Amino acid sequence: MKKLFAAAFVFVLMSVGAGYAADLPKDFPAFSSQNLSGEPVHSDIFSKEKLTMVNIWTTWCPPCIYEMPDLGSLGRSMPEGTQLVGIVLDVKGPDNSETIDEAKRIISWANADFLQVLPSEEMESVLRTVQAIPTTVFVDSQGRFVGNPIVGARDEDSYRSEVEKRLQSMK
Repeated sequence: MKKLFAAAFVFVLMSVGAGYAADLPKDFPAFSSQNLSGEPVHSDIFSKEKLTMVNIWTTWCPPCIYEMPDLGSLGRSMPEGTQLVGIVLDVKGPDNSETIDEAKRIISWANADFLQVLPSEEMESVLRTVQAIPTTVFVDSQGRFVGNPIVGARDEDSYRSEVEKRLQSMK
């Protein structure tokens, strides 16, 4: 049933993603933000690895929550030179404690202990292109997007395959 639900959701969103890549800027913009614990996070996180998978999600999105355990597992076993980062799109600033607490609850439940970043104004050129959630983009160490966004929930194996494919495309 779990796979059937995910497949149906992905099918519905495939048409949403048409033309998506044309809407993205060339690079992920420089930003200053913070994680769910209030610690500073900057765009230099991309320079730490060859490829960063960025999962954009919300606390009220069932497919986002559904895929979080798979993302947690993937985050603990990412290939060398890669990392996973989340952006919790529905957090409206560091004082939005109710949504931050809900995101923390979901992350704890899913054992998804990878870095979660709050959206910032500097990210707007990317975040306003999000046509459906979850959306996942890939960013190289220079902050450039690698390939097209993935729209909709996936399982761990599907995401792992995408990570490997994007790494290969960078050679």
